[in-house]
Amino acid sequence: MKEYASTNIRNIALVGHGKSGKTSIAEDCLFNTGAIKRRGSIADGTMVSDYEPEETRRELSIQTSLLACEWLDHKLNILDTPGYPDFVGEVKSALQAADSALIVISAVSGIEVETEKVWRYAEAMDLPRAFFVNKIDREHADFQNVVHELRLRFGAGVVPIQLPVGKEAAFQGVVDL
Repeated sequence: MKEYASTNIRNIALVGHGKSGKTSIAEDCLFNTGAIKRRGSIADGTMVSDYEPEETRRELSIQTSLLACEWLDHKLNILDTPGYPDFVGEVKSALQAADSALIVISAVSGIEVETEKVWRYAEAMDLPRAFFVNKIDREHADFQNVVHELRLRFGAGVVPIQLPVGKEAAFQGVVDL
């Protein structure tokens, strides 16, 4: 990896409720930028960020993992955080090191307890925040309902920048607004 000026480095904390898909998003970022040659699998224990035996056994993150990739002349440092409240110290530490927070929400489950908590942590640190609605291809996924819930809880400033094309098994991709 080449050297980057500080103006071209982004430190992004992936935060959210447990099982919302933060680790899978991090893995996809690494794969899509060419940092890794194949995607890992949570079930197979081959994810880049969940490498500790206990994380592999439990199929969940216990500690924050720092992952790096290059994209459009920028270095992205991705902080993949645990989603369970037992590991809140990991989340708060990652947010201290981050430039921004990407709050991951399942399109199936919607806003959950840790979603609101991580929003408040990032807000208290005055970090820019964005939501990533994940798992749109799953059964019972409802992007529009999640966006509606987000607006009710976090204000009218919640505006999609991409819209899904299709839903559940018919999901085909996104349209960039």
